[in-house]
Amino acid sequence: MPRQTIIDYGGHRVRLMEFDGSGKKLRVLGVTDVPLDGVVPEGEEAGEAEDAQAAAIRKALRAAGFTNDPCAMAFDASNAMFREFDLPFTSDDQIAKVVKFESESHVPGDIDDYVLQHQVLRKTRDKSHILVIAVKKDELLDRLDILEESGLDPMLVDIDDLALHNALVATGVADEHPRLAVINAQEHSTSLLFIEGGKLVAVRSIRIGTRGAGHAEAPGAGGAEAAGGDGAEAQALDTARTHEYLTRLTREIRRTTSTLPDALPVDELYVTGPGGAVPGFAAAMAEVLGREPQLLDLLDRVSHDLSDEDARLWGPQLGVALGMAFKLNGEDVSGTDFRRDEAAYTHKFDQVKTPLIVLSFLLFLVVAFLGLDAFMEAGKLKTEYERIVVQGDTFLGQIIGDASASRAKWEHAEPGPARVKAVLDAVKGLREEIAQKLGRSHGIPDLPSALEVWIEFSNAIFANEAAIGRLALQRIDIDVLGRPPQIKLEGQVEDLTHFATLQAILRERPMFQSVDPGSTQPVADGVRFSDLVITLNLVAASAPAKEKS
Repeated sequence: MPRQTIIDYGGHRVRLMEFDGSGKKLRVLGVTDVPLDGVVPEGEEAGEAEDAQAAAIRKALRAAGFTNDPCAMAFDASNAMFREFDLPFTSDDQIAKVVKFESESHVPGDIDDYVLQHQVLRKTRDKSHILVIAVKKDELLDRLDILEESGLDPMLVDIDDLALHNALVATGVADEHPRLAVINAQEHSTSLLFIEGGKLVAVRSIRIGTRGAGHAEAPGAGGAEAAGGDGAEAQALDTARTHEYLTRLTREIRRTTSTLPDALPVDELYVTGPGGAVPGFAAAMAEVLGREPQLLDLLDRVSHDLSDEDARLWGPQLGVALGMAFKLNGEDVSGTDFRRDEAAYTHKFDQVKTPLIVLSFLLFLVVAFLGLDAFMEAGKLKTEYERIVVQGDTFLGQIIGDASASRAKWEHAEPGPARVKAVLDAVKGLREEIAQKLGRSHGIPDLPSALEVWIEFSNAIFANEAAIGRLALQRIDIDVLGRPPQIKLEGQVEDLTHFATLQAILRERPMFQSVDPGSTQPVADGVRFSDLVITLNLVAASAPAKEKS
């Protein structure tokens, strides 16, 4: 499978992850972070800042050797608004039709300034509880413009919380616990995801992030020195910021969970993002959520080419990126995509060009094989007709004693059944001529003719090609002098139904007195039959000719 790239677009960094594979079988090839702080000196214009960020992303992409297409993007929940409300129906089509109108009273400003996506959190008999996520188009377009300038054009865009839920479902973690919660502690926001039976039942986004808290930076960033200063003074400042962060966060989580009386307790609690590295974070969460969170390392659930050190460093940070990777590969539990309206993806053909190429190639192979099969069958029939004509011509030549005169009786007819019939008519004509010369035309018994039997059999087959289906005859024995006269067949049909149809068609012909199906044997591409015996009624077949004479 081709390589693909995921963009996890945070507030102060862009994380790039390259992977390959298909479906749920992913392999992470590499990860790199692009810091956005400091790429532009203070005081520069917004446009220049965006250019500098695009240049930094483009440089990192090239340095890592990652592909730029196809790709998908996730962005943090601090750029989105979450709103919940009820709708008085449960039909998904009805919900999709009215959700934008119903959201107008829940979103500030003009609803057309936002890209909306929704999730149905739960349904009752006549009501649906809806989660609407609203993202400002301008903010989304700004990020897409930066990525486009850096050489990236995401096919899909989603927020990190929904991407994280997608990763939990795709890796099987969501199914391992009846009730679980995940703390997505990012730089600008902290989200709580509550999941029951693999389904997302509640999401709460708190605009409090790890930015500035001690040891909360992403892999590769500094600790106390990054916060400013050094020594005891820097350590004291670090501790104070961490304490403030945890105090505010626990207060907001306690207030948030009070509005979700059924959310706690949970069977397992996970944490992902830089928040998991903040000193005292686990103890603070245990105080408000009832249990200490475990680091969510989803890298263990997929294949990867990272070193042991890189895997340990990146593992707890890649939940969002992995969720978007699964989504890009078609494993999408939410069905959400913020590339809508003005932000719509304009290269839709790129999403289907590879499947279309594969499908076209397969279709070409099917048509080619069918054509080759038809060509081979036509060749077999042509050979068989030529053999019958040659034998008939030899027979005529022996009777007439003149090869040229014999040939003149049938060569005017079209090749195929018409020419075979011309040979048969010539033989009958000679018989009538001899009978007339002998003066006792009514006294000469009918001559049994294998050629006449073959023509009757061929006409039966060709007149019912559609009903009989694919028929391959390996052996045909026509014995008109036997007691009784018979045809023995061996060959292959598509299935037993078509075999029964073949027998029924043969029984309808007066010349074919009875049909004994013989034995059948299923094979890989149909049913092979042998010893199919057709008992001939040559007297009945020639009765019309007698009456005419």
